[in-house]
Amino acid sequence: MKNKRFSFFLLFLLIMGFHTCFTEAQEYCSPNNPSLFHIGVVLDLNSMVGKVAERCISMALSDYYSFHPDYNSKIVLHVRDSRGDAINAASAALDLIKNVGVEAIIGPQTSEETEFLAKMGSKAQVPIISFSAISSSISPNWFPYFIRFAQNDSSQVKAIAAVLKSYEYKEVSLIHDDSHSGTAAIPYIIDGLQEIGAHIHHRIVLPHAIKELAIEDILRELGHTSSRVFIVHLSLSLGSRFFSHVKEMGMMKSGYKWIITSGLTDLLSYMEPSVLSSMKDVIGIKTHVPSSGPHLRFMAQWRKQFGKDHSKERMELNVYGLWAYDATFVTAKAANKASLCLNRKPRPPVSANSTDFFNMSVSLMGSEVLKHIKATRYNTGVSGEIHLVNGELQSSSFEIVNVNESSHKIGYWIPMDGLFWSLSAVGMGKNYLGTVKDLDVVQWPRVLEAISSDKVLKIGVPVKLVFPEFINITCSSNDQKPNVTGFSYEVFEHVMKSLPFKVSYEYIAYDNEHCDPKGDYSDLLQQVYHKEFDAVIGDITILANRSQYVDFTQPYTVSGVRMIVPTVNDDDTGSLWWFMKPLTTELWLTTISLIVLKGFFVWIFEHGENPEFQGAPSEIVGKILSFSFSIYVFSNQEKLKSNYSRFIVSLWTFSVFILVSSYTANLTSMLTVEKFRPTVTDIDTLYREGKYIGYQDGSFVPDLLRNKGFDPSRLTRLYSLEEYANALANGSVSAIVDEIPYINAFVAKYCHQFTVVGPTYRTGGFGFAFAKDHPLLQNISQAVLNFSEGEKMNEIEKKWFGSGTCVEPFATNVTSSKLHLHSFRSLYTIVGVASILALVLFFSFFAYKSIIDIRETVRRRALWWSFITSYYSHEKDPQKQTGQPKSGHEHEHQISEGPTDFYMIELSSNNDEGRHTGRE
Repeated sequence: MKNKRFSFFLLFLLIMGFHTCFTEAQEYCSPNNPSLFHIGVVLDLNSMVGKVAERCISMALSDYYSFHPDYNSKIVLHVRDSRGDAINAASAALDLIKNVGVEAIIGPQTSEETEFLAKMGSKAQVPIISFSAISSSISPNWFPYFIRFAQNDSSQVKAIAAVLKSYEYKEVSLIHDDSHSGTAAIPYIIDGLQEIGAHIHHRIVLPHAIKELAIEDILRELGHTSSRVFIVHLSLSLGSRFFSHVKEMGMMKSGYKWIITSGLTDLLSYMEPSVLSSMKDVIGIKTHVPSSGPHLRFMAQWRKQFGKDHSKERMELNVYGLWAYDATFVTAKAANKASLCLNRKPRPPVSANSTDFFNMSVSLMGSEVLKHIKATRYNTGVSGEIHLVNGELQSSSFEIVNVNESSHKIGYWIPMDGLFWSLSAVGMGKNYLGTVKDLDVVQWPRVLEAISSDKVLKIGVPVKLVFPEFINITCSSNDQKPNVTGFSYEVFEHVMKSLPFKVSYEYIAYDNEHCDPKGDYSDLLQQVYHKEFDAVIGDITILANRSQYVDFTQPYTVSGVRMIVPTVNDDDTGSLWWFMKPLTTELWLTTISLIVLKGFFVWIFEHGENPEFQGAPSEIVGKILSFSFSIYVFSNQEKLKSNYSRFIVSLWTFSVFILVSSYTANLTSMLTVEKFRPTVTDIDTLYREGKYIGYQDGSFVPDLLRNKGFDPSRLTRLYSLEEYANALANGSVSAIVDEIPYINAFVAKYCHQFTVVGPTYRTGGFGFAFAKDHPLLQNISQAVLNFSEGEKMNEIEKKWFGSGTCVEPFATNVTSSKLHLHSFRSLYTIVGVASILALVLFFSFFAYKSIIDIRETVRRRALWWSFITSYYSHEKDPQKQTGQPKSGHEHEHQISEGPTDFYMIELSSNNDEGRHTGRE
């Protein structure tokens, strides 16, 4: 018995102990009381890469705890500045490991720093996570606690080889610096070139502290070699100095081919604009970052927080910052999984007097953190897919860019697939050694030379009779080139000059032997489809049906179709009926009708009980009209007794308030502001009234109007601005429908006589038309977009269409000055329906009450008839006539045989008793 009690007692203590431990663990691990997880950060805070990375690391932690509110651990960052020195970085790491007790370190930037810290991390079992040490000289295979959250620089070798293979270059010169990153990739580059049958003709090693004169001597030596293809593998600072001298030495001209590696291409945004402009037509290998949802969200967040720093420190985001963000996010996720509070123990203390550099305690959490980081794989990183293989970020695709101010993408290199001019072309089964056809060839120097010398683009130009301000070409002749002028021509010329390559082209007029237009714009675009022209410039409107057989660039003008109408003087204050003008006739008539109807409703509701609404017919009519119109000035004095009357009068008072306010505002505007108004306000009025409409010769507007139901006989073709003005002035057309750029030009010249009204019918705007899938289209389209946003576009517009001293015609939409019935249709509908509903309820209740009264009257008459019948039947009783009264029982029996109605029985009984009493 005692043993059982003792066993139960031990079991109870055991359960209570587990409960206590579990409760304490829950309280300690909850988001309200998370465990602290210390992580070190070692960065060169004087460099732009370090500054950007520090901000990205902080944003990653903030985002992680926002996305995961149920976290177990809270990361505490301990940032140290290495100042770009490996010794400082090692000292900072030793302090973080021995004194702070960090469980991981993020961010050794250079390969020299990372190599030393990787040894320390392996000794202390603290993960060292680098996002920028891309050198092949350091490998996670050599240091088990080192994680490279970046692409190894040797991964780009096949992309470089594919580019050289596409040009069939067999001999190249290699230029690199003497750093770890500069020398480690060279064996891989040599092996990659051997695979394609190329070799290194000349190899130059530049010391990091090389003098400027030494750079010039080296370039002078390279200029005398037979090889004209150079692969440059330099750091940002040394690369900037090197290419500034390349431009000065004249080695950036045609004949020299320069290819730079990703270490320099990924940081081009930090290069001085003067140096960057000297690198025109340099080909760069750049890390490709997919445009995913997380990436776009992070970019928007970055611009919002640090966009103001661009003018001072040029805080442009780079791929290393994206890798730093993803590395921190993954580390936070791993720390949260590894922070099992019940298993976490403090790190064993280290003797403070120890002089052994590597006398560090072993982290008990480092192995768990390392395991969870290496197991991470997901597709939602801001830098793309996160997939670590043996502690190293898996290689992704690269972009092939043409280096200039915008670093235009000309192709992609995809692992296991090869070179492609577009990502949409991936998956065709080709190996990685693609051909020049797989790239956007127009950007490559060799192909540009072929285009300039052998290919001359034929540019068709329409012969314009209307609006020569946009495009105008002289009659074509065999002796001399046609002269082209106009707004569209100048835009096209500036766009072509802004391209990073030279294209030869000639203008050809689309005319007949008499120098007249050979056809309309649709016919001209058909010539592009049939390969008669490579492209067409001018005021060509982008339309859906035209896009079926040609491709358009981005529009360079505003889009839309509107209407021009004359204006008339609307100053009618001297008119006898000027106060009637704020409302249309139909609105006046409708309002008056509803006023009278409302008064009639009130009389129906009130005349039965209210003496004020009773009297002779003439008095009733006067009372109705007086009450109806007095409410519109809020002066009615009659007292209402019916709830129905109060209800509809309240609704009408509300409507009166709105109508009177609108009338007052419109009348005030007419008397004080508006003195001119358009003759027509919308295109529907023209359609209903069968008015004539003018349009420009050769325009697509007639098709638009015919689709809206307009009779073709009502459409008038016009040929010049003067005809526009004369036709509107003499009334031969009531309006002119045209595109907004033409309207701008017309109103700028006749701004005080005509105005623009009606809605805007959307079109694509003016664009340049090219043959389907033309290789120049994408580049010219991008150039058009860039040029349209610049100041030069405004200068050209002012040159051809004036300075815009007239009032901007599209600042506001001109509409009718009068208030229409449809403006108040919702208000009148609500009040009218409510009034009719009140009338229906009134008559329904009246009918119900009448039925009840009729039934009561019938019932009373039935009771009276029963009483009469009973009375006469009693008078005819023979016993009563002989004077012999009946016994009490007989009397009661007689009464029981009388009418069934209780009231009638009582009445008969009382009458009989009275008669008996009288006889006695």
